[in-house]
Amino acid sequence: MPSSELPDAAPRPSGTRSAGVADPGRLAATRELPPPGSGPAADPLIQQALDRASPPDLPPDIAQHLVSAGRTAWLAETAGYTQVRIQAATARRDTAAPTRRESAVVRLVWAGADRAGTFLDGRTAAVHFTQNEEGSWDRTL
Repeated sequence: MPSSELPDAAPRPSGTRSAGVADPGRLAATRELPPPGSGPAADPLIQQALDRASPPDLPPDIAQHLVSAGRTAWLAETAGYTQVRIQAATARRDTAAPTRRESAVVRLVWAGADRAGTFLDGRTAAVHFTQNEEGSWDRTL
């Protein structure tokens, strides 16, 4: 795989969805991405690329809240992994959600070692949320 591409989420915890190549929020391959295995020092570059992949469309306070909730949810999903870190995350409206309520998706790029000890960075994931009647956000599958 060229060093300018992030691999799709190789083994991921069950019951999760990842951002696929056809998803509008998927990181486009760019020459600016660091090569796999670059470590935490490369995370700001990955965050910048993820930010550029789609323009912000949520109020900053809501986006920040959803990114925090998405990070927390994903860390719980990857509890069986080791050396887990979130490399980058964004929250955007989920226009593909089949609901009349406001929906959002937190797209994450993360690194970690699976149960077999295989460490990969550049794994992708998506955590979906729907705004409930009280105005707070609930995680959806």
